[in-house]
Amino acid sequence: MRVPLPLSILLAIAVPIGIWWLGTRRMDFLTPPSEARLAAIRQQTEASLPPPRIRPPRSLPQVPVTPAPAPIPEKKPEPGVEIGDLNPNPGLNTYAELAPKGARHLIELASLLETAGEFPRTLLAWERVLDSTQPEPPQATAAIAAIKRLRPTVPAWNVEAAAAIPIVIHASTDTPLEKTLRTTLEQAANDLQRSSSGILKVTAKVTIIRKRSPRNTPPDVALWLSGSAEKSAATETLSFSVTKPENLQADILRKLFRLVSKHLEHDHACAPIIPAAADEAPLDVLEFHLTRLHWQDLGRSLNAAKAPAPKVIR
Repeated sequence: MRVPLPLSILLAIAVPIGIWWLGTRRMDFLTPPSEARLAAIRQQTEASLPPPRIRPPRSLPQVPVTPAPAPIPEKKPEPGVEIGDLNPNPGLNTYAELAPKGARHLIELASLLETAGEFPRTLLAWERVLDSTQPEPPQATAAIAAIKRLRPTVPAWNVEAAAAIPIVIHASTDTPLEKTLRTTLEQAANDLQRSSSGILKVTAKVTIIRKRSPRNTPPDVALWLSGSAEKSAATETLSFSVTKPENLQADILRKLFRLVSKHLEHDHACAPIIPAAADEAPLDVLEFHLTRLHWQDLGRSLNAAKAPAPKVIR
């Protein structure tokens, strides 16, 4: 038997309402619970909860504490370093009067001059470190590096050929090496002239010693420098054997540096000249270890009249 549709709808509405009424007819939804009732509910709720799980604290790895480094004391600047008057044109020996104050004073002066954009004077100050003081190795290295950096930025000191000081490179050798030696010595003369910044006018003179050398013996070369006049002063003579003609150019430049250094140090009371490093190019040594003042002193000393030989008393 089918239930009529109107009755089904009435029962679907009446049954939930009846059940709700029977369950809530004695409940009071308007009156708030008392404090005692709330306390009992809290206590009952806390009792029903599981006890909390307390984890032990996690131990952190021990990181070694590095003590802070001691502060590095700042290097105090050299007292009394001043640029001075920049109006007069500098001479080749400018700042030589400051040499008694030491290399450090001149280095700080060079730094101040370069900051001011005075590059020709900066170069002069660095040159005085080499030719007028006795610098420590780090100071000498810094001076050579600065001169190498600054020389291309300034014009040649002397551009007038008539004002250049004439000197002569002399070499003597046996016949087999004549042609090679002439070409090499002329190139060395040009190298010295350029290294001196035009202060010197350098020429080459080759003397051939016509003698019969033993077979399979490398030819010898004698090398020295002098002034242009016949009776002018000269350096000592340095002789060496040419075992590899392809290295003759470098060998001659190294020997010329030795001759110039020894002449300035011993015969001209110059400060010790910084020797060449093993891997340093010979032309760089001539240009950056010897200052323009060195070259001027060399030219003037070689063109002085040679002292007469003492009389022999019998």
